Amino acid sequence: MRAKALVFVEGPSDRAGLEILLRPVIAEANERGRSIRFLPKGGKSRLLSEVPGLAVDHLADNPADLVVALPDLYPTRGYENELAHQDYQGLRTVLNRRFHERADRRRISERARARFRVHCLQHDLEALLLASVDQLRARLKTKARLEEGWALPVELQDGERPPKRIVEHLFLKYRRTRYRDNVDVPTILAEASLEVVVDRCKLRFHPFVTDLRAFARGD
Repeated sequence: MRAKALVFVEGPSDRAGLEILLRPVIAEANERGRSIRFLPKGGKSRLLSEVPGLAVDHLADNPADLVVALPDLYPTRGYENELAHQDYQGLRTVLNRRFHERADRRRISERARARFRVHCLQHDLEALLLASVDQLRARLKTKARLEEGWALPVELQDGERPPKRIVEHLFLKYRRTRYRDNVDVPTILAEASLEVVVDRCKLRFHPFVTDLRAFARGD
């Protein structure tokens, strides 16, 4: 049976951008008779609430598949009780606890349990646009040194000024138009180098891509 990786993300622009940027990984998976799909869940709350259960139900019947939860880490405000988290370890704890509680009820194997992975984007997908500065500059039709306007590494922006807010400001400043994530994200990332983005996003994006590459290669 064709092995599948199901990557749950927050929204359609996440899916569009990642499908474009990760074309080499998806192609390698396809060459080996495997597939990678990105599935938007309609926001972080729904992802945190629903994906652990969906993962258990899927892996119970498909223990060789891979299921990945890939929400944005920040913002963390507004998540209380069983969904409360302040950092990546807290996020992992929330998702893994919910996963294993349901896995215990379904009595799924340890092999299947090991195929659930929790990753995240540090802030939002727009960090990958900051990492693709040359392509962002081309989209904005400017030669300005954009990178002087944000922190490096790009995943470590201030929570009060996350990558998406930076990108929105740049579009208004240089293109005199609003940023449209469903159009601009895939347009920019279509021209970006996956290797460059991974190298510039070593904190959270690099480990995710490493896991996905391992799946694509049959590990």
